[in-house]
Amino acid sequence: MKRGLQYLLLTLLVAAFFVSPSYAQNRQITGKVSDENGAGLPGANVLIKGTTRGTTSDADGGFSIGVSAGESTLIISSVGYMPKEVSITPTMTTLQISLEPDVKNLGEVVVTALGIERSAKSLTYATQQISGKQLTDVRDANFVNTLSGKVAGIVVTQGSSGPGSATRVVLRGNRSISGNNNALFVVDGVPIDNTVQGQVGNDFGGTNGSDGASNINPDDIESMNVLKGAAASALYGSRAANGVVMITTKKGKAGAVTANINSGVVVENPFLLPEFQNTYGQGAGGATSTAYGSWGPATTTFPDNVKNFFRTGVSTNNSFGISAGTDKVQTYTSYAYNAVQGIIPNNSLQRHTFNVRIGTQLTKRFSTDAKITYVNQDIKNKPKSGEESGLVMNVYKVPRSVDLDTYKTYENEAGEPVYWTSSSIYMNPYWTMNKTSDDEKRNRITALGSAKYNLTDWLNVQGRISYDRYDDRVNRSWANRTLLFAGPGGSYQDFSVAILEKNLDVIVSGNNKIGENFALTYNFGAGQTYKRYSQVGANANGLLVPNKFDLSFAASLSQIANFNEKELHYVFGTASFSYKDFFTVDAAARNDWSSTLPKPYSFFYPSFGANLILTEAFQLPNFISFAKIRGSWAQVGNDTDPYLLSQTYTFTQGGTGGYVYRDPTQPATNLKPEISSSTEFGLDLRMFGGKLGLDLTYYNSNTVNQLLSLSLAPASGFSQQFINAGKINNKGFELSVTAKAAKTDNFSWDVTLNLARNKNTIVRLDPNVKRAFLGGGFGRTATPIVEEGGSYGDMIAQRWMRDDQGRFVVTTPDSAGNNGGKPVVSKEFEHIGNFNPKFTAGLNNSFSYKRFTASFLIDGRFGGVMTSGTAANLAFDGTGDFTTDHREGGWVLPGVTSTGEANTTPINAETFWTTVSGGRYSWGEFFTYSATNVRLRELSVGYDIPTGQGFFIKSARLSFIARNLFFIYRGSSTLDIPGEKKRKLPFDPDVNLGAGNFQGIEYGNLPSTRTVGLNLKLGF
Repeated sequence: MKRGLQYLLLTLLVAAFFVSPSYAQNRQITGKVSDENGAGLPGANVLIKGTTRGTTSDADGGFSIGVSAGESTLIISSVGYMPKEVSITPTMTTLQISLEPDVKNLGEVVVTALGIERSAKSLTYATQQISGKQLTDVRDANFVNTLSGKVAGIVVTQGSSGPGSATRVVLRGNRSISGNNNALFVVDGVPIDNTVQGQVGNDFGGTNGSDGASNINPDDIESMNVLKGAAASALYGSRAANGVVMITTKKGKAGAVTANINSGVVVENPFLLPEFQNTYGQGAGGATSTAYGSWGPATTTFPDNVKNFFRTGVSTNNSFGISAGTDKVQTYTSYAYNAVQGIIPNNSLQRHTFNVRIGTQLTKRFSTDAKITYVNQDIKNKPKSGEESGLVMNVYKVPRSVDLDTYKTYENEAGEPVYWTSSSIYMNPYWTMNKTSDDEKRNRITALGSAKYNLTDWLNVQGRISYDRYDDRVNRSWANRTLLFAGPGGSYQDFSVAILEKNLDVIVSGNNKIGENFALTYNFGAGQTYKRYSQVGANANGLLVPNKFDLSFAASLSQIANFNEKELHYVFGTASFSYKDFFTVDAAARNDWSSTLPKPYSFFYPSFGANLILTEAFQLPNFISFAKIRGSWAQVGNDTDPYLLSQTYTFTQGGTGGYVYRDPTQPATNLKPEISSSTEFGLDLRMFGGKLGLDLTYYNSNTVNQLLSLSLAPASGFSQQFINAGKINNKGFELSVTAKAAKTDNFSWDVTLNLARNKNTIVRLDPNVKRAFLGGGFGRTATPIVEEGGSYGDMIAQRWMRDDQGRFVVTTPDSAGNNGGKPVVSKEFEHIGNFNPKFTAGLNNSFSYKRFTASFLIDGRFGGVMTSGTAANLAFDGTGDFTTDHREGGWVLPGVTSTGEANTTPINAETFWTTVSGGRYSWGEFFTYSATNVRLRELSVGYDIPTGQGFFIKSARLSFIARNLFFIYRGSSTLDIPGEKKRKLPFDPDVNLGAGNFQGIEYGNLPSTRTVGLNLKLGF
């Protein structure tokens, strides 16, 4: 199949390059389209009046178009700007065109649900647009990570397995306990699969799978529209309950052939590493020994043994796109290559992305659009995260007096691991790096085809079909003698995952004028979605020939098999009624039939909205250029996973014919769809001729019929049952402010500020379920939960016990006067905070001065906590910098004994930290940090290189780029330990153990990276 796809892609590429204008041309007109500040305006449409021929300006606003005799006018337009007609004389060869902003947004068209285009001023709900340029100036291997700070209300969290890790994207808060909280990604009107497979769901750890959205090439993106609320996304049904990220990709243009290259190289280093002490060496009790920790005497240490283990990764990102076309056929072709070196040696990602899009206008009424994208991705040596013997934890466990370089020889002649002490869990990190592996290869193909026919000037019908399939091949190996994970001779896992999604829909759209003052637009249609998941493979727990990583050599072979499929049918309709183009009323409805629900499989949800353009309805002060108020109410349904309605069984090998046993979950006979109801109100303002803009939204949503797991008595024959219960409320506001801070002939300064606040409340669960867990905690750190009266993501952990007066409780000395003065742990796991930020902000500044451009993005997350298992290990081992004080003793903790007597017993640092860290099972309160942080997220400084008239390179920009340059502020430990200063947040809170619902835990996470490099954009 792979070879066939490659031949198909090659054929399409060749065809695309040979599609060229077939009409007579007398001369070429070149020019540049600029905004009101003189900065190049990318993506502007340049059309020859009276024809369908045109082109699009490149990243710097440059364009070139062929003009025939008798053609004398160009129409230049861009989203958010007033169109302009420019006359061209027979001798004219170059143009300089400046567009003025459309402060009333009268001409701005945005893409909404199902790919339906609407005027921005008519929308009754909140959306936020991002241009493709904002995603390609400073790039990341997963472009989703670059959304932080650019959209009001978005919370982006990265997985901790390095390049290729999935990313979690949450809009307007979490609302599903056991389901998915990620936003839906839609490309060119059709959803793509963004399944986040195999995410770490406990602090024991594991390896995170990849997501689907990361396979999108940002250089193919024309624009992005984020649909945040239910009213905006309701037409996408159950999958859009968490909002939608709408992506519109580039198309070919009729006219001259244009091409763009975007090429960058960056170096990557760890952004933030723990702070280590560099005074005391390996040992315990102040004496040298072969102990785990560094509680020995003062000695020579190796300050850089951790820092030097990580390498400087060199990553390249190259993309090439070409557009060509005639009046009848237009093509866009692109190729992108990403080569990312992880900061762990041997860890890397390589990705090839081929894309071909062909559009036709065969007749005045009939048009088609077809696109095919092929992705080949190869990830080597994904690092494991979590508590038990992950690579990062093995690095951090090195005693400070051990020279890690001497352990690069990680095995002896007998093939046995070389380590500086004895252990049943931890190993030499060089053994882990070289003798274990976790590789993932992906082949993905997405295809989209649509045809549109204009039945009349006011009515059209469109049909679309999409196909999205990716196949992942995963190989995992553990060499013989690898602790915890290797059977005799080693272990090997080999499996394939195939995910398929098909979408089909038909939409009829109309637009009618009713008299002089009224207009009606409407859409109705039907469609279906089919999804299939298949996993096949095997696990060899032990190899007959040591380290022969082949399933044929398995000493004990167990199968890996999983399969499910799901089908959804739906009908929908929308209507928008407007009066004098300033008052609009919307209504929409959708009904779904899901195969995962009981008969009749059906659920229905409507939405309503209205807006009023105040500046057209009333006489307002002159400084208000545009003002609109809007409001909406909507419902969105959400079905569930397959096979919860029927009893399932599992087959295992054994005996003479194998065994079949009933799965312990009782079927859910009365399963209901999860329903989210949302109300929102908003205000849009443009003032002082468009120099200042404000978009404010308040929302309130309730999600009911949560899918909960209810424990059952053993006598029932089942261990649990799924039930519908609960109500979760999210409410908050979003504010986006844009300002043109300065403008002269040579200088401009634009500012965008995004602010958001979300408050979550668990209104109720169930009479039989008052608390539910968001992941499988093992008590090593903390556990995120939902509990009646609390908030989604509340964290519980063991704490330092307090008495009734809030005083710390310490141990009473025994009869010999020993073991006194140590902290006492709480009897129960208690609340220590919530992992969600209370407030998010992003501030972007863009400057231009003659040929120079610059921009920087500062974003912050305020509130929320995270608990660090890494910090607990550094405390237990005496390697953290905070363990240096009180090593000689004399530390009397201000507290009371269990009988209420004041503590007078001194202890030392070793006693304190080994007590509260507990080895592998820590008291989470001591290692919980405020996740509040503000950072310089992105920086770009560019120079437009002069290319000269007639030169084949039309535009060129060289830029210095950087991501995650430094923290402006970061939080501290939440517990004020007497005699100790507050410890600064020692990790990046943007990185979590996984991208699922188990959040708020750091434990051996691979550090995020600081990237610095150069980027070159060329236009032809």
